[in-house]
Amino acid sequence: MDRRLGPLAHGILQPLRLVRRRPPEAVRQLLIVKFWGLGSLTLLGPAVRVLRRRFPDAEIDLLTLETNTTYARRLGAFDNILYLSLGRGWSGTIVGIGRMLRAIRRRRYDRLYDFEFLTHFSALIARLSRARWIVGYSAPEVWRGGFFDETVAFNRYWHVARNARSLAGGENGRDVALEEMIRPAATAAGHEEAARALADGPVASGRPIVVVNPNAGQLALERRWPRERFVTLVNGLLGSSDAAARLGIAPGDLRVVLIGAPDEREYVESIRLATLRPDAVDDMAGRLSIDGLLALLERSALLVSNDSGPLHLAAALGRPVVAMFGPETPVMYAPLSPRAAVLYRPPACSPCISVHDNKMATCHLGHPLCLEGIDPAEVLTAAAAVVRSAAPVAEAR
Repeated sequence: MDRRLGPLAHGILQPLRLVRRRPPEAVRQLLIVKFWGLGSLTLLGPAVRVLRRRFPDAEIDLLTLETNTTYARRLGAFDNILYLSLGRGWSGTIVGIGRMLRAIRRRRYDRLYDFEFLTHFSALIARLSRARWIVGYSAPEVWRGGFFDETVAFNRYWHVARNARSLAGGENGRDVALEEMIRPAATAAGHEEAARALADGPVASGRPIVVVNPNAGQLALERRWPRERFVTLVNGLLGSSDAAARLGIAPGDLRVVLIGAPDEREYVESIRLATLRPDAVDDMAGRLSIDGLLALLERSALLVSNDSGPLHLAAALGRPVVAMFGPETPVMYAPLSPRAAVLYRPPACSPCISVHDNKMATCHLGHPLCLEGIDPAEVLTAAAAVVRSAAPVAEAR
């Protein structure tokens, strides 16, 4: 829809380009637009720091999806959070967009930064926002209506966090350092929630926790490591004294927790039931709020994950992580942490997901050959390396 209807909407609104605009001399109110992805919100940290330095007197607000608001507050980086509520069906969505536009138009922002990756929708919202100066990404192959007053090229060979820092007007000649990230923090209620969930689970509390995320979000299910590989991995963690010992954990003293969103519960449960000891595996899919998930990740000895949001949350918290990439490239989305291991075994067709094409997977094989090349034994080896790593993790606040 964005790819097909977006250009038509841009064409209809072209008369708006006739309005001459100048950048405001003083910036008192600034809006950051980032609708999709908890991981992408996490990776905005360096850009937010740059904007705070450039415009020290400005209130910096965030516009995101309603489902992201709790996590955005835990980042502690924004003065106000506005959101888009996607209602049921077309009518509910249109009503939500109307309410969102009224809210942002009332504020008449001095500057708006669109951090969405070349989507037509965010460009339209930016132009209709009444912001006095609009900044966004550009690419030769994606026409976004010409509505931005200032554009910055999106570089597919840079990390997403580096692209974001560049859009904000920061240094673009080097990679992002861990110290530039913003660390989320769980509330006391989140810690209580995680503690209750662990106490109610089938395994005795107090054991070292390995969190396993077999999901990748509904927008790109192709990023999931094959289900049977996760089953083999969990069996290896629970059934092999050698695996536990390599992680520095006493044999039999390991607790595996599966996580996921409410709409991923059935898939996660199928993995648990396929393991050799399903009664020894915690299934917390759909049982934790964002606060509870942050608290669980803070307690974890390790996270093993597909390329998805929890990966970046755990990395920002300084926890050891192992990530499997395939359709997407870690060049752009690798976790920014010295205690992160990335496994990427790309065939000639990988990566096939691009921000220049609405991040739509174009796999011509029908199965994830790129991820099938990653063996569970490799994951355990990488896990042992990051868990035993003595690399200090900076307090990123």
